[in-house]
Amino acid sequence: MKHILLLLASLCLTATAQVKVAIFSINDFHAAFVRNDYKGIAGAPSLFQTLDSLKRVYPVHLTVSAGDNFGGSFFYNATHGALMPVLLNDLGIRISALGNHEFDEGQRALAQKWADSPLRPQGWDLTYVCANVRQASARRIPDFARPVVSVPLTLPGGQTLRVAVAGLITSMTPQQASTRRLSGLHFDGRYTAVLDSVMALPEGSLVEGAHLRLLLTHIGTAANEAGLPEWEDQDADWLKRIDGNRWHGVLSSHTHQTVCGTINEPGIPVVQGNWHGDYISMLVCTVDTAEMRVTSVEPQLVRVTPKQQLEAGPARLQAQIDSLLQHTRTAGGTPIGDRLTYASHTLTHDRNNKFTQTELGTLVCRSYAEAYRQAAKLSPKEVVIGCSHFGTIRANLTQGPVSVLDVGETLPFANRLRAYRLTGKQIEQLVEFGLHNTRFGWLQTSYLRVEQDAESHVTRLMYEAPDHSLRTLKPKQKYVLVTDDYITTGGDGYSPDLFPEKQAIEVVQLPTTTDAFINYLRAQESI
Repeated sequence: MKHILLLLASLCLTATAQVKVAIFSINDFHAAFVRNDYKGIAGAPSLFQTLDSLKRVYPVHLTVSAGDNFGGSFFYNATHGALMPVLLNDLGIRISALGNHEFDEGQRALAQKWADSPLRPQGWDLTYVCANVRQASARRIPDFARPVVSVPLTLPGGQTLRVAVAGLITSMTPQQASTRRLSGLHFDGRYTAVLDSVMALPEGSLVEGAHLRLLLTHIGTAANEAGLPEWEDQDADWLKRIDGNRWHGVLSSHTHQTVCGTINEPGIPVVQGNWHGDYISMLVCTVDTAEMRVTSVEPQLVRVTPKQQLEAGPARLQAQIDSLLQHTRTAGGTPIGDRLTYASHTLTHDRNNKFTQTELGTLVCRSYAEAYRQAAKLSPKEVVIGCSHFGTIRANLTQGPVSVLDVGETLPFANRLRAYRLTGKQIEQLVEFGLHNTRFGWLQTSYLRVEQDAESHVTRLMYEAPDHSLRTLKPKQKYVLVTDDYITTGGDGYSPDLFPEKQAIEVVQLPTTTDAFINYLRAQESI
């Protein structure tokens, strides 16, 4: 009888055995390697150390990225992404969603995944998961992505937990990346139909055979007025149909917001950790090992906070960052650690308040205009107008010393500057569109005063010269306008027709956007 009771007790313990499995995610890191306390950026070593501490709490884990690993970072561009494979390897990331910024260097570079980098760790590789990107001609997923991946995790008792991760990217990608870098690709916004179609592919067996099934989406979520997560996408209606019986959780990204809760009517757990490695997103999954069944999934966010002392791995990464800061120069030859000027106050450019002309936007556009004026050797009396799309400015300039790196993080893309000789009427059409760009924010300008009627339509444009004198732009007269090539090729919804190639000025050699801003600020005692 005693042996029977012991056996029954053993069976009961086995039947109720549970294991916690953690799925960690970073999102929209944008190569924020360098710590900046003024901007609230913890830096890559702190991210590394915080994640390591969480892995010790949850020995069974998987770490992924929800995309935009490296886009929009001056440090990344200046150092040619040398440390990105190092960091992803340090974090244990071998799976990533495709973000719109993953296309910043073109499809070939996306497929190579830093293969030419001398620091790329031996044996490390990265798989991009995305089910809804297609080659338009062949109607198949490109070679650089897979719709689903399956990862085996070994549980303490030796059992294998199979985790399936399916990827999605926003259908808005063509409006958020250079069109030439997306050549031949189609981004399907019928998200749930796409996921259903995956089940008919060979990869569908990976989903069906998985114990834990997750969506890794570079599609944004946000908290509504009630604090509840909701989708923020032009095709959100499709996302609302996601099958809560098939998918256990969602790791989202793209909107740079902090989101943690459940979404859709089935109450699917969803989590998103702002950006820049501010947070580590977590889905803590409870697994019944007797039935090999996921019984619950809890979304959590863990703030990344710099510690006074770095452990060995993060300290090694910090030393690599410091070396690159010391020896890396801009395209114009300026060391990225150089101090340029002093900001007497913080210049804010808030992407959540994008329907305004900002002081920083004015300053950036002024640097474009002055770069042309200097290159063309024009007097201050000549009309030269600078303009920019709102989203190219990625960070505030905080009060205090301003270094080249600060400028680069504010204006990271180092796009080519282009100049056009446009009529006053053409400039008015550009400004009219730019002040009604409800999706991406207002056009930023310099040396331009805009008058509007009661319905916010442009009625008159006046040029305010550096000496503050005013003159009205005449509809048929031509003036010089300077901007970056992203906006001229369809970026942020601007039609290339607003920038006719036959009116481009190619005889003047101009710096990149970032170097133009660096050169301008270097000449200012303070701003």
